[in-house]
Amino acid sequence: MDETFWELLNQSSAVQAQVAGRVYWGVAPQGTLPAYLVLNIISATDSPHMQGAGGFWQYRVQVDSYGADRPAARHLSRAVRQELNGTRAGEIRLVLFDSERELFEAGADGRPFRISQDYIVTWRPDHG
Repeated sequence: MDETFWELLNQSSAVQAQVAGRVYWGVAPQGTLPAYLVLNIISATDSPHMQGAGGFWQYRVQVDSYGADRPAARHLSRAVRQELNGTRAGEIRLVLFDSERELFEAGADGRPFRISQDYIVTWRPDHG
């Protein structure tokens, strides 16, 4: 799931026009200038049923869009949502937008503005 999700953002011309390859899992390298994306898996479950595991996994993936200011972060977050919401790709059966938060750390001079979005990703690994 990780690789396919990352590829969706790296193959999007609208996203790449703003981040130029700066899409990272976990944390951006120190000194990375905006705009960029940081991805984190918040939770995952295998959707069990009475006869065992269902074979489908649901992940909550947080996508943080960083910009030099609010308009830049908002513009990037809109490109991300346009690319991901409703997408189906390979083993990713469906990506759905779930929620969004705007964050700025007051008094943190030089810190970029961040818009965090959560996506629910339904994934089923192909076996064979």
